[in-house]
Amino acid sequence: MRIHRGRLAQYKHDQLLREYLKQNLNELIQQKELVVNGKVKTQITTLDLPTLKYGEELPVLAQGPGGQGKGKGGKVSDEEIVVLGGILGGDHHGKELRVELDFDEFVRLAQEVLLEELELPAFHEPMRSGEVETEDIPELDDLDRIGLRPDLNLEETMIHSLLRNVRERGVLDYDVDLRYDGWYFVEDPASFQNHRSLEIYVLDISGSMRGEYLSLVRKTIFILWYYLEKRYPTNLRRYVVFQDVAEEKTREEFFCVESSGGTHISSGFEKAMELLEGVTEYDKFLFMFTDGETSSSDFDLARQKYEEALEKFDLVCYGHVNPGGRGIDVLSEVVQEMARKRPNATFANLMDMETIKAALVEFLSFLKGQRGGNRPWRSTRRSLRGSRH
Repeated sequence: MRIHRGRLAQYKHDQLLREYLKQNLNELIQQKELVVNGKVKTQITTLDLPTLKYGEELPVLAQGPGGQGKGKGGKVSDEEIVVLGGILGGDHHGKELRVELDFDEFVRLAQEVLLEELELPAFHEPMRSGEVETEDIPELDDLDRIGLRPDLNLEETMIHSLLRNVRERGVLDYDVDLRYDGWYFVEDPASFQNHRSLEIYVLDISGSMRGEYLSLVRKTIFILWYYLEKRYPTNLRRYVVFQDVAEEKTREEFFCVESSGGTHISSGFEKAMELLEGVTEYDKFLFMFTDGETSSSDFDLARQKYEEALEKFDLVCYGHVNPGGRGIDVLSEVVQEMARKRPNATFANLMDMETIKAALVEFLSFLKGQRGGNRPWRSTRRSLRGSRH
């Protein structure tokens, strides 16, 4: 039997990291600069070896012939006993190096810890070939000139071949050329299922968005990533931060937030909608995270931009980050009320892990089409399976 020592070492490595993250995830995830140069720093040292020490920090005596050779009778003379100082063993390992994780690996391990803590279902990995496969038999209820050979509609193909030959050659004959005559069963375009998502994450960086606030936001985002990656083989993600104005950021910049300035939530919604330009065959998601009331002069505009976003996105998730459990602000009350009426709107008062779980359960029900009836977006997947006609 062959022992895969590399796999055993990787398993042990992951096991140690999981135990560390279980105990320290909340503190680690609150780091202002969570990811630097694609890495997340931990407090785990790369070496954990026993100290090899066989001497005391006192002078000791050593015997040996040295360069003088042995004395008479092979014994060592008193003159050949040498006093040595210092430690005779390795008492230190040198500088300890901290484990640095690739950000994607850190997210994967954090997802495992969070799913276990929240008792949320774990999904199997999907096929990553660009199409979503399903066990359901597709409903082939339309015709197209382009399709798969198993889905060939023989009747329509033969009729078209006969008419073409009469028209072109004056011969009442079936001489089929699939390039010109082929008609195929396909799904109606309204029943195709999309396999790409556009996700825009908008973060309020004003005021006190640090510490436990960041912890709640990042935990929520990591679990969202887990389920969205299971649902869609292709995920396009954009990141926006805002205070008085909004800016698009890279993923690393988004997770190195510097909180300051005022709050104009309208700017976050506006920037998110700008990023939709040119986007067509995607399911479009907007995730907004804010910790407080927008500026009084911005209330009407923020409400207007929120309503516009509802018309342009398949789902708008508004997260009021509230670790202290305070009352929600006026705009949040408006959003909460609208979320009760609109099938493509959700509201979450993020106070602790239980409220994160409740928000994720609602999001999962939306993905499964159980919230507000049918899924509000149109799907656009073509079947790769043969016709059942």
